[in-house]
Amino acid sequence: MIRFFQPSVLGALLFTVFAGLLVPLYFEKPRFFVKQTQIQPQLREDSARSLYDYKLANPVSNKFSEDWFELVSNDTVLEFLPSGFQNLGYGTSGLLQVPNLFVTFVPRGLDTLPVGDKKAIFIRFMLPLILNANQEIWEQRKILEVAKNTADDQTIINIAKMYKINTDAVNIDELVLLVNERILPVPTSLALAQAAIESGWGTSRFSIQGNALFGQWSWSPGSGLKPLEASNSQAVVRSFPELQGSVTAYMKNLNTHFAYQEFRELRNSYVSDGKWPDGIELASAMHPYAEIGDHYVDTIRNIIMQNNLGRFDYSELVN
Repeated sequence: MIRFFQPSVLGALLFTVFAGLLVPLYFEKPRFFVKQTQIQPQLREDSARSLYDYKLANPVSNKFSEDWFELVSNDTVLEFLPSGFQNLGYGTSGLLQVPNLFVTFVPRGLDTLPVGDKKAIFIRFMLPLILNANQEIWEQRKILEVAKNTADDQTIINIAKMYKINTDAVNIDELVLLVNERILPVPTSLALAQAAIESGWGTSRFSIQGNALFGQWSWSPGSGLKPLEASNSQAVVRSFPELQGSVTAYMKNLNTHFAYQEFRELRNSYVSDGKWPDGIELASAMHPYAEIGDHYVDTIRNIIMQNNLGRFDYSELVN
């Protein structure tokens, strides 16, 4: 014991203690030196949105110098549409920049124009409507993502009901999967092709008198226009107070109705495989939309390819 307190031994002990205090400065700090911080949960990435954003950042060039879309004169455009629709250009990213302008009804007299001019004007007023409806879907999806990551079950249930899902039949985890499959946008080229078919490029009676761009049926009296020929005497083509309502209803129909389950499954299969689908690819699931079935699918594809509507799949609204 006496030898323990000898100066040399005591000095060695003091050096060891002092060195022990310095070591944490160069290595991991012990817990009592670390400032305790609350770890925030990280939001998971939306894979579907990431795929779409990648396509926006890497667009395929679809510009044509000699084409009906570019060749229509500004005077003709201004005869049917407000100022701002005449010159649609491409931004530095290569995306077609679409003015954030909206018309509430189909311009009258498109049937008097040459085919190319009629198509050019129809596409011009349709693009903002379609992009806006898809943007609303992306916003709803973002709300769903936040609700998933924060365990906000009530918001998830509310969104599920909006998309016509039975919330009593499944637990919350299954509900999230079901809703996630439905809240996705519709390719612009597909929407354009179907609108062109169903409205005759904006010249049909239903589009002019009822803002009905997609020929959606209704069985509620007074909700639409009676077709001259229909297999069901109670059926009408649903009318809308303005064009945006028609586009929004069309997309909700594809995202909710049981007849388009195959469409939604096909769309999600592409996303699961790491690819964002275009209109040509999803057209194969649109046979339930019309009584002519597979012939309708061929018509959609022909409209997209013959008019190069794929160039509009990756466009952006600009002010």
